[in-house]
Amino acid sequence: MLEDRPARPLDPCEMRVLAEISAATLRDDPGLVHRLDGVEGRLHPPVAQTGTPLAWPLVLGVMTVAVLYALVIVMLPPVLALSVVLGVQLVLVPAGCLIWARRRGEL
Repeated sequence: MLEDRPARPLDPCEMRVLAEISAATLRDDPGLVHRLDGVEGRLHPPVAQTGTPLAWPLVLGVMTVAVLYALVIVMLPPVLALSVVLGVQLVLVPAGCLIWARRRGEL
C-alpha cells in the first residue's frame, strides 16, 4: 500500500540501473524522444492538453448538431432511421474524428 511520505533517494546501484535502461532505450530506438516530443520534466503533448477547456462556440455547435440529428432520426420511418444511425455512427463519426485529429496535428 502506498503511503503519504516522501520517496527515498535512489542509491548508486539503482541510479546505475536506470542509466543503463535509458542508454539501452536510446540505443535501440533513437527516434523515441523525438516521436514523444519529450524531454525530462516535459509532458507528452496530448497529456499536457488533458483538461484543456473547450471553447463555448465549439460546445454549442456540437450540441446543436446533436439535437438536429436526434430530430431527423425521430422524424424518419424506423427502417430508414436504423440505416441512417448505422451510417452516421459507423462511417461519418469515425471519419470526422480522423479528419479533426489530422487537422489539429494529433494524427
